[in-house]
Amino acid sequence: MYNIPVLFLIFSRPDTTARVFERIREIKPAKLYVAADAPREGRPDEVKRCAKTRAIIDRIDWSCELKTLYRNKNLGCKMAVSEAISWFFEHEEYGVILEDDCLPDLSFFPFCEELLIKYKDDDRIGHIGGNCFCPDLLKDNLSYNFCSFSHIWGWASWRRVWKNYDVDFSFWEEAKKDKNKKRNLLRNTREILYFSSYISDAIYENRGMSTWDVQYLFMLRVQNQLSVYPAVNLVTNIGLNNPNATNTQKSGTKNCVPASVIPFPLKHPRYIMENRAINKYIMKHNFFSYGRILRYILNDY
Repeated sequence: MYNIPVLFLIFSRPDTTARVFERIREIKPAKLYVAADAPREGRPDEVKRCAKTRAIIDRIDWSCELKTLYRNKNLGCKMAVSEAISWFFEHEEYGVILEDDCLPDLSFFPFCEELLIKYKDDDRIGHIGGNCFCPDLLKDNLSYNFCSFSHIWGWASWRRVWKNYDVDFSFWEEAKKDKNKKRNLLRNTREILYFSSYISDAIYENRGMSTWDVQYLFMLRVQNQLSVYPAVNLVTNIGLNNPNATNTQKSGTKNCVPASVIPFPLKHPRYIMENRAINKYIMKHNFFSYGRILRYILNDY
C-alpha cells in the first residue's frame, strides 16, 4: 500500500482515465482524492463521457480513504484544477497529483515519496516533476537535478508551497510596470516574448485561454523555489492529439516520451543549485513557439 496521498484529476476521457486508474490501482494508495469538473453546457456528448469517467472510480477494490470533489457546474480548467489542488492541500501536508492523461511508471511513486519526505521542510524546493525531456544534461549519474521550470504531467508538492498560489497572479501587474521585477521573472528574450503573451492569456482569458499551470510555474519563481527534474522520464502524456483534450488537442509528439524506470537507491545532488542548461533546453524545445510569437505580434497583445 502506498502511504503518500494521491490526487486524481478527471473530467471526460474514460479511455485515458481508465489506464491511469489501473496504474494507481497497482500501488493502492491509502488515501485517494478524486476531483472532477462537470460537463460544459451544450455538450450532451460530454454528459455521457463525464458520467462514464466518474464511474471508473467505482472500481476501487482495495482498502483506502476516498474523498471526492465532483462538480455540478462546469468551472473550466483554470478554476476546476486550481481549486481541486487547494482542496487537496487543505487536507494533506504533501502529495502526488495526476491528471487523467498522465500515465506514470511505477517507479514514479517511490521517487516522489522519497523526495517529498527528504525536502519536506526545505523551502528551497517547491516542485517534484515526473518529466524529463533532456536526460543527457544530467551529469555524474545523478537521479535528478534542479531547474526553474515545473512540468505538471505527473508531479508532487507540499502545502507549504501551494499556500502561495494565486490564480490571478497579481505579481504580473507589478512586473509589467517594474522592469527589474519583470527581468527577475522572465530571464531572457525567449521568455519575455513567449510568456508575456501566455501569462496574459492565462490570467485574463482575452484570447479564450483558461489554464492554471502558468501561474503555478511563476509562483515558484516569485518564491525563489526550484523544481526537481528527474534523470529519466517517469510519466508519459497519453492524451496528446486527443480530440477530447482541453489543452492538448493539437499538440505534437515531441514531448510524447515513453515512461521509464528510475533506478534505486536514488543518487541525490550534493548541491542544491539551478541547472541552467536544463532551463535553456526546456525553454527552447518544450515551450517556445514561433507561431505563438507571430500571433502575439499580429494580434497586437
